[in-house]
Amino acid sequence: MTYWDSLYIYYISGTGNARLSSQWIAEEAHKKGLKTVVQQIDRLENIIMPLPDEKPLIGFAYPTHGFNAAPIMIRFMTGFPRGLGKEIFLVNTRAGMKLYKIFMLGLTGLALVLPAFILWLKGYRCIGFRPVDLPSNWIPLHPGIRTKVIESIIARCEPIVRKFANKILCGKKVYRGLYSLPVDLLISPISAGYYLGGRFFLSKTFVASSKCNNCGICIKECPTSSIIYVRDRPYWKLTCESCMRCLNNCPQKAIEAAHGMATGMMFLISAVNARVIIWLIDSLGIQPEAWWWKLLSQFIMIGIMIAIASVIYLIMHYAMGFKPLRLLVRFTSLTAIPGWRRYKYLKDKRPKTQDKR
Repeated sequence: MTYWDSLYIYYISGTGNARLSSQWIAEEAHKKGLKTVVQQIDRLENIIMPLPDEKPLIGFAYPTHGFNAAPIMIRFMTGFPRGLGKEIFLVNTRAGMKLYKIFMLGLTGLALVLPAFILWLKGYRCIGFRPVDLPSNWIPLHPGIRTKVIESIIARCEPIVRKFANKILCGKKVYRGLYSLPVDLLISPISAGYYLGGRFFLSKTFVASSKCNNCGICIKECPTSSIIYVRDRPYWKLTCESCMRCLNNCPQKAIEAAHGMATGMMFLISAVNARVIIWLIDSLGIQPEAWWWKLLSQFIMIGIMIAIASVIYLIMHYAMGFKPLRLLVRFTSLTAIPGWRRYKYLKDKRPKTQDKR
């Protein structure tokens, strides 16, 4: 028995995890005779919405970014029309790992609670939300997981997602995401920090090495249109969400995370922030313990961080034409180490899908 005549799943995916989860759910819905539409929301273009005479169940699948939902998905939900149905569900993919035979779980943060609240304000009732610990693709922090481990993680997650799908498609409520709520609320300040400043800093840590042949794949596939050409080289704008699609999909492995440059930025940002805050306190006679100053100083520091990161990145981008600097960036980047694998499994073995583009 089903309570809806159609299923619409909107997903955003950097390397395929949210896409795969959406596909598993759509396959279970198809078995029950539901019309299924699975759509990627890249660039928020050409979005297909349910028809007025339909009774749809609407799902959202997305990766966890900075212990929160991907920013593009938050924007999509915020602008999602009212009145397209009553029930929705959420699936967020987290950075799953494996230590010997033990599956390591990721962290959710606000990735389920905040989207559920946003959609509740728009008149939707969340009947289920669940985290899924699919393979981590955060290549700037670790080499790509080996294929055998990826396969074992996916084999573990598939029945979990299918079981979740069957329950909600039968009208049951599943709130598996509440199990980790205490920990999620504890790390919520990190989520806020990521949204206010962290994601803008990270957007300025990607560079194209001398291996780049200007094929344009990264620009074409960027889900937020955040990569452009500047002086015939890919340039990452502040709107980059660090989804890792470009880094993992580049056929030349020319995209690197500039760890050395990022470290230098952090030291400079810390030094400038300290001097600016001390100068403001001394020159304006501010009481450092005042609550309003504690709040305002955080925004000042975030603004300084974004400004410095943007300026340094722009200078580095133009200076990358000098071979010594290119070599310095390369030798201070972990992703340039020989054998530092990219995450390609889901790119190479994508399932058949009913995506509507």
